[in-house]
Amino acid sequence: NPVDFLAHRIRAAWHQVADKIAGRFALEPGSMAIVDNATDGIEAVLRAQCLKEGDEILTTSMTYGAVAMAVQHIAEKQRAKITVAELRFPNPDPQQCIDAVARAITTRTKVAILDHITSATALLMPLKEMIAVCHNRGVPVLVDGAHAPGQIALDISDLNSDWYAGNLHKWYFVPRGCGFLWAASGKQDELMPNVLSWDIGQPFPSNFAWTGTRDPSNWLAAPAAFDFIDRFGESAIRQHNQVLIHDAIGILADMWKVPATTPEAMTAAMTLVPAPDGMPYAATDEGRAHLEAHLQNQHKIVVNPTLAHEGRIWVRITAQIYNCLEDYQKLGKAVLALR
Repeated sequence: NPVDFLAHRIRAAWHQVADKIAGRFALEPGSMAIVDNATDGIEAVLRAQCLKEGDEILTTSMTYGAVAMAVQHIAEKQRAKITVAELRFPNPDPQQCIDAVARAITTRTKVAILDHITSATALLMPLKEMIAVCHNRGVPVLVDGAHAPGQIALDISDLNSDWYAGNLHKWYFVPRGCGFLWAASGKQDELMPNVLSWDIGQPFPSNFAWTGTRDPSNWLAAPAAFDFIDRFGESAIRQHNQVLIHDAIGILADMWKVPATTPEAMTAAMTLVPAPDGMPYAATDEGRAHLEAHLQNQHKIVVNPTLAHEGRIWVRITAQIYNCLEDYQKLGKAVLALR
């Protein structure tokens, strides 16, 4: 009976699932809201910031594009400024990331948005140290953890961030779109969902439980996804994926005669590999889009996104339990055939 469920039982189910999600990451019940995706949670935090003209929002050169657009909107609306910490790529370095964030902080910095694992460049950040740098200067930190849950062992409490937004539909086998927003106990009161509805007068996270009539089957399926993961063991899945990505890097670097430029300390279960010399596509956004389309349409291979940077196209590869070494060999041959 969908009417009975949506009218009378959905809120209790929402809280039950939210608490199960929190439990997966050793967090207290009642500290986490279910959202559509990480960007949804991030924007809720941004909208809760009381910024004055001239205040600064700290991002990085690797901030996810949709998040950067949301930051731009909030900054323009509140007449705030955006400060960008420049992170090096290629040849990234953990200490350079920490130092870049430290240099970008000023007395007007009111909030920092840091990635746990960057999207386009696929880098595992030295996040705990970056957060500590911000907190030492009195700057609260919002973490974009879109790619982290399931890809790495995630201990949100140990990070000591102020807010953490993550996805469960990327690496945690939950149907799209299902994400979460966690907030430290002193950072919850001002948070409201981006769609205001009947529960707006409730405290966090209850005010996120009902944001209008929608299909709740994605987040309702989260416990089943957890059971699936537990059949294999989450740590076993992560270990498999990390070994596979390491071997895949070696295969493509050897086939394409290119260097592996990302240190192991910054590699989780996805990475960028530079395409070989002699590619027919220019190292531009248009060129990389043509490469993606060719691989998908002609070879049924999805590498999305690719990156055009410093005169070369970079191919992002990922490793999951349904992948095997033959997948990367097929990719390697398909790209070489273009030359």
